[in-house]
Amino acid sequence: MPFIETKGATPFDLLILKHQFQYYMKHISIRGLMFMISFAAFFGTEPLAAQSILRKIKGRVEQTATQKVLNETDKAVSKSIDKAIESATAEGNASPAKGESSTDQQHTTSGNDINGHQKTSIEAFSKYDFIPGDSVLYVNDFSGEAIGELPTGWNSNGSSVIVSLGDVPGQWLRMAQRTVVLTDNEKSFGPDFTVEFDMVVQIDFKGWLPPSFQFGLLASGTESTTSNKLLSDPKGEKSFYVAVSPLTDAGNLALESYEKYSRYFNSPPTKNKLVRQWYGRVSHVAIQGQKERLRIWVDGEKLYDVPKGSPKAGVFNQLFFGLDSSPYTDEQIGVYFSNIKIAKGLPDTRHKLVEEGKFSTTGILFDTGSATIKPESAGVLKAIAAVLAQHPDIRVRIVGHTDAVGNDNVNIDLSGRRAVAVSEALQAEYQIDGGRLETDGKGETDPVADNQTAMGRTQNRRVEFIKIQ
Repeated sequence: MPFIETKGATPFDLLILKHQFQYYMKHISIRGLMFMISFAAFFGTEPLAAQSILRKIKGRVEQTATQKVLNETDKAVSKSIDKAIESATAEGNASPAKGESSTDQQHTTSGNDINGHQKTSIEAFSKYDFIPGDSVLYVNDFSGEAIGELPTGWNSNGSSVIVSLGDVPGQWLRMAQRTVVLTDNEKSFGPDFTVEFDMVVQIDFKGWLPPSFQFGLLASGTESTTSNKLLSDPKGEKSFYVAVSPLTDAGNLALESYEKYSRYFNSPPTKNKLVRQWYGRVSHVAIQGQKERLRIWVDGEKLYDVPKGSPKAGVFNQLFFGLDSSPYTDEQIGVYFSNIKIAKGLPDTRHKLVEEGKFSTTGILFDTGSATIKPESAGVLKAIAAVLAQHPDIRVRIVGHTDAVGNDNVNIDLSGRRAVAVSEALQAEYQIDGGRLETDGKGETDPVADNQTAMGRTQNRRVEFIKIQ
């Protein structure tokens, strides 16, 4: 169990500490647990003395499972100890939890690893049913932000800063330990919304647990979306977060939501071997909210689908990130985020294409400067294919568009090749007759937003499907 400083800890810190405590309760023997508690009680309650003695205990408990941690966590979770012991007894012979299997699941995705090496895209995420909202609210890829500084307009209670990651494209927010970070967004997400961002996790494991990290959403209520109050306790009117506790061969995942300060939904920590596939590479996180329903994917794998995961009251308007403390140095812990995109609404693909005659999407993504479709585009492609399959009489023209970055002629060619790539994917992956599909590329010649802003460029990088009369 890692040494965790709890002096001055916020309720948010103690909640994460509770998760880590419960995990250890499940993985040590009952006899060992009772021995530790009795041993510490026998030698008194002085934390430093108890620490010195407990560090000499050999067995399944890590050396850093000190009396100080036990004393501090007892203040926050004393009422849960009996339940945790019962859980440890019951789960000792339990079958693998949801998300864990006897054999590791593997997928190969496109993109770069942490060292900039290209990975081959073998197959799309065939089960990926995420579709981004139809109206972009917020975009931030940190382009133009100063290296070594917090992004302009953001708020944080630590030293999280913008960095570059060698050959991995773009700029990234590097999280500092014991820190919460709030974006500069001020717009309401609405009842139906999507949130996407990229994530890199790079940890130099040294035999003890690294810090947990969190990502989540909140409704700030009467507070500003960047209020200092939300840094110490990011709840607001309502909130939810996913907590990830990395392990060398897996990770513990937990989901909790709150209505103000009362817990609304709880999915306790569950070991998931998919987490280890996030290490040392770029992973894509997608969140979809439909009123009370929450769905969360990482690299196309659906981690959560909770029908009543979010309270009805209040409207989300902020994305936040958090990283706990640990014995590791900052140089040994790398948790990075970038390429944030928030959109509202639910795109009605069938209505727009069949009845209005045109469907435009920013949800089909490509590698930078390339016509290679990213796997996270599978949800949109599947939706388009479903409409075409239901209406076999419809023919469409697929038109690619780019932003204004780069040479005009290069962009015309690139947009055309991207349209062809979409056509080929619909034929190869979804068996759509190629005779029903035409392609065209307009490059940067038909913008729908300002190419001088990151949000505008995102809106201009789109694919249109136009019904041919």
